[in-house]
Amino acid sequence: MNSAPPSKPRRVASTARGKPVPVRSSVKSADRVLDLLELLASTGRAMTHAEISRRTGIPKSSLTALLHNLVGRGYIEQLRDTQQFQLGEGAYALARRGAHNRDLLRASEPWLQRLTHDTGESGGLSVLRNDMAERIASSQSPKAVLYSVHVGVMQPLYASSAGKVLLAWLPPAEREAYLQRVRLQPRTERTIRSAAVLRRQLHQIREEGVGWSHSEFTVGIVGLAVPVLDLHGRALAALGLALPASRLDDARKLKLELALRSAAAEITAAMDRA
Repeated sequence: MNSAPPSKPRRVASTARGKPVPVRSSVKSADRVLDLLELLASTGRAMTHAEISRRTGIPKSSLTALLHNLVGRGYIEQLRDTQQFQLGEGAYALARRGAHNRDLLRASEPWLQRLTHDTGESGGLSVLRNDMAERIASSQSPKAVLYSVHVGVMQPLYASSAGKVLLAWLPPAEREAYLQRVRLQPRTERTIRSAAVLRRQLHQIREEGVGWSHSEFTVGIVGLAVPVLDLHGRALAALGLALPASRLDDARKLKLELALRSAAAEITAAMDRA
């Protein structure tokens, strides 16, 4: 009987003591981008194409393509007079936004959970992201019938309570620019389709301090949100609740609004201490 050929042994890296360790895999293009950004960040000055290539080991032809893409995205900028390269505003903005969102998440987490505990409804924290409201934190209702709120969901500003709040607290010029360019595509039969109607709602939201969405993003679901403000009155985020319309009456409206305002104020205070 013929026996099967022996299988080839797998190659593994080993330590000095002979114990196998996992081999780190990498994506060359990703490593090159990180090497490039780390070099410019560590030197803190503008550098020529040739110097970057020499110090990172990236071939000049590959480096040209990487620099072109990063300049286009704003992470690197090229100086007009010397044609040298340095970190761009996009890189600094990314770092600031990351740190800000980290602090915001830490400050909001206990109060978001407390909000759901006190109201029994699903809660969410959303921030402005490219003409959309992006949910970055959530808490789920313990009730059998609930609206499940997921992190990462992007909602049109005009169709969600959080989006309307973020839009209402934009500087007037930015808000008007949005209203001029946006296409009010309906998500449901109740989605706002008129910029004039939306303007009136935004004015009312600024006056009352709370935004509503009645089946405008999801049929049968009511959303309400309030701004989380910094000490200068700018909106850091929108804190909201979402629940089946069947659980909302006038008495609950007031209770939910008060709970939202209280939690938002606590998050503002926690951000101030951060």
